[in-house]
Order: sequence, then structure tokens, then C-alpha cells
Amino acid sequence: MSENMSPSKNKSPKSIFLPLLIIFVGVVFLLSNLKLIPGDEWSLLVRIWPIIFLFGAIDDLLNKKWVRAVFNVGIGAILILANFGFFPMTTWEIIVIYWPVLLIALGLEVIFKRQSIVGSLIGVGFSILFVLGLLWFILQGPFSKDAVSTPINFEANNIEKVELIVEPIVSSLFLSAGNVNDSLVSGNILLASNEELITGEKTESLIHKISISTSGAVFFPAGNINNEFPWELLLNPEPVYDLKIKQVIGEQNLDLIGLSFEELSSELVIGKMEVFLPEVDKLDADFECIIGEVVLIIPEGTPVRITVDKGISGVSLGEGFFREGNVIYSEDARMPQYILDVNIPIGSLRVEYQ
Repeated sequence: MSENMSPSKNKSPKSIFLPLLIIFVGVVFLLSNLKLIPGDEWSLLVRIWPIIFLFGAIDDLLNKKWVRAVFNVGIGAILILANFGFFPMTTWEIIVIYWPVLLIALGLEVIFKRQSIVGSLIGVGFSILFVLGLLWFILQGPFSKDAVSTPINFEANNIEKVELIVEPIVSSLFLSAGNVNDSLVSGNILLASNEELITGEKTESLIHKISISTSGAVFFPAGNINNEFPWELLLNPEPVYDLKIKQVIGEQNLDLIGLSFEELSSELVIGKMEVFLPEVDKLDADFECIIGEVVLIIPEGTPVRITVDKGISGVSLGEGFFREGNVIYSEDARMPQYILDVNIPIGSLRVEYQ
């Protein structure tokens, strides 16, 4: 025959990505069912989901896509380490800030595709340098080294009820109870040099209203500190608070033990929210984290009912909590002291007793 079909030509690309992903998910669920891994399978999957980049790297190596393989290994490793707290930035913060890296990787892949051995080695070298540069920026980027420390102080003056609004753009927010003899609200806020702190204070109908927010641009990463622009606020434990927090990116560590609330709500677009709830007779609260992780620490033995809108998020429950559909409840939840609403479309929710 004048035309022979050559099996070595026109081969379709090999792909083992999907089989690797299916095997991995199956192993995680099996180990969870056998109680060989701590927590539940969904929480583990939320933490190590960037392993899909490593599966992609294996797939790329089989198809001799060297540049893409380097990027996938680098990005996957960085995101997994970020999920386990090795970097000052969270995984979602890294994705939001550095997503254009994927466009750069695609461009380099096109440039060095089907090159000679020397050309491929040059492409791999560029890719390695770029991944190392990305790692350097995440660890100690050059931006915002001239951050400014600003003290916060609002006097108490026998106030019984406070409406407090806190609206950081990018920060690690630490909020807890101070002493009875302290100011009403005090603390310290670290701002980027191009950020402006905006505060307000007034009294209306026996309610003292305080607002703390910022305006301006914030650049990542914050190279001057280990956990980006901390806001450290102490609240006097005597008044009753209506607390409203709205934050775009970062972390919230809310130690509310010793404080009293009539209303409580916290919103975070991307990051991690950890809340230690106070031991009170009654509490209604709303928590929202669009992308990230929410951890709720409940006082031991407190009856609680939590309504969850979880999207594709995983839910992990400590001992003494149960779940039916979108409702989480404790053993004595017929008359709950705490009624909580949690909205977390993408990420994970953890509920446990202190």
C-alpha cells in the first residue's frame, strides 16, 4: 500500500488527570470511613485541593509539556503550604492577587512548545525562576514596607450600649475583651502608607455609635510583618454591643468571651474567620465568608442551632453536634440559647465546643 497508517504519528495526547483525581478522592473517603484521618473528608479535601495542580504536572510530564509541568508543581506546592499556614497569606489571597501568573504560564508554554532540547531547557529555566520569584513575593514582597502604626482610643464615659462598625479592607483583625477600667474601644491598627484611617463617633438615642474603616489602596504582600496589616482592638466588657464587621480580604480572630451582644454580624469576602463565642443567655448572630474557612468555637454545653448556606463547602463537626440538611444543632437544641446563621459558599465550616 502506498499509504501506511503509522501508529507513532498523530497520537492523541495522553491524559491521566481524571483517573488520578478519582483515585485520590476515593482514597480520602476510604481513609475517612476507616477513621484513619482526623476530622471529616470534606475538611481534608478543602485543605489539599491544590493537589490537582500536581496531578496536572504528572499529566504534563507524560505529554512532554515541561514548562507547564514546572508551573503546576510550583503553584500546587505553594497553595498546599498556604492552606497549612506556612505563609502569611491565605490560599485565596494568593489566588486573588496572583491569578495573572496563569496567563504568564500559558504564554511561556506557547513560546517554548515544540522547541529543541535546548529551547525546552531554557523554558524550564524561565519557569523555575518565575516560580521562585512568586514564592519570594509571597514570603517577603517589597510592597508596603513603610506601613504606619495608628493607635485607636474611644473613651468609655459610663456608656451602656455601643454600635460598633469595623470595616477593614485588608487586614488580620484581632478583636477581644479588654478590662472594665479600659477605654470603650482601644487598640492599634497598622495601615499601608497609602491607606487612610476613617473614624466616627456620635451618640443617638442613648446609643453610642463608633465606626472604624479605611480608604485607599492596599498592596500585597505585606513585607514588613508576618501577618498583613493587623488590627488589634480591645472592647470594654461593660456595655452591650451591636457589632458589625465587614472585611474584604484577610483573617478574623474574634475572641468574644466576656462580651455582651444584642446584634452580632461579621462578613469576610476571602480569608479565614475564627470566632470564640461568649457565654451568654441568648445570642443571635450572622457570619458570612464567601471564599475561605469559618471556625465557630461554642461554650461547652451551650444549646445551639446553626442554619448553614454552604454551597460547595465542607462541614466538620466536633463531638456533641449533629446535622440534618442545612441545620446544625447540639444535643439540647430544643430551646437553643444561640441561633446562628452561616453563609459560606466556597470553603469549609468547623463547629466545636471549647
